[in-house]
Amino acid sequence: MFTKHFVRIVTREELEDNDVIEYFDIVQEVVATKLLIAYDDGKEKVGIDVISYTDEDDQGALYIYEIVLDEEITPEEGDEIAEELFDLFDEMQFSFEASVEI
Repeated sequence: MFTKHFVRIVTREELEDNDVIEYFDIVQEVVATKLLIAYDDGKEKVGIDVISYTDEDDQGALYIYEIVLDEEITPEEGDEIAEELFDLFDEMQFSFEASVEI
């Protein structure tokens, strides 16, 4: 059975590249992350640390930044990451989400 463990932040503001790097560094300091492989336009393999995509709801655009993890995150690890993210993004509204296996 395939299970994808992840953490992600969802915001209405697009993050700067440096903010995405800091977000990844915070997560990687607390939990083990997976390096994903993708293919560019030239069919060359490239490594991916953070998946970025957009969505919409009734209030407008959402920017989602997802990191795939090696294992399920514990509540304590999630709290530690969330505290550091709230310090980093103290002037921006966002939600921090994590997968949970039931």
